[in-house]
Amino acid sequence: MISTYSKLDDQMLLELLQAGDENALAAIYDRYWSKLYLQAYKVLRDRYQCEDIVQEIIVQLWTKRAANNIASLKAYLYACVRYQIFKSVRSAMRVESLETDDSETISDADNLILEKDIQKLLEAGVAELPAKCREIFTLSRKDHLSTKEIAYRLGLSPKTVENQLTIALRRLRSAMHEVMVWLLLLNFLGS
Repeated sequence: MISTYSKLDDQMLLELLQAGDENALAAIYDRYWSKLYLQAYKVLRDRYQCEDIVQEIIVQLWTKRAANNIASLKAYLYACVRYQIFKSVRSAMRVESLETDDSETISDADNLILEKDIQKLLEAGVAELPAKCREIFTLSRKDHLSTKEIAYRLGLSPKTVENQLTIALRRLRSAMHEVMVWLLLLNFLGS
């Protein structure tokens, strides 16, 4: 029965999941577990922590299935991983800060404001990219499409897509450079 579910597209699996079908959840788990784990592992490099993160995301997907209004399962799951990584890193920073006793922690409100400011700067940087470059960057980073998938969708060569992504990242790095310097300075002064 699970093999039948593995042939269904994400939208159909979401519909079955919202109807309470446990086999749909199992198919989603089989389809995305390793991808989500690898995404978390790239940042955290902790096997058990990454397993916990993916497990928590899958459990939340099930427990909140009726309330979730998910347009793209893949994008939603990757966004959940990014959020959980951020939460995990922030938590680790707090623990480290508490262990040193002489440093102050940034409050949750400050973290939220800082995160929103950085997100606004990033969005402004993306908005300033040339149209095709912006479209390719969005498909890559927000929709999590591979270079080949983007090339196929837009009728471009994979090399052109890679070049456009390189241009986008270079421009965004340049735009975000000042913010990163301030963050490093604040982190250095806070420790």
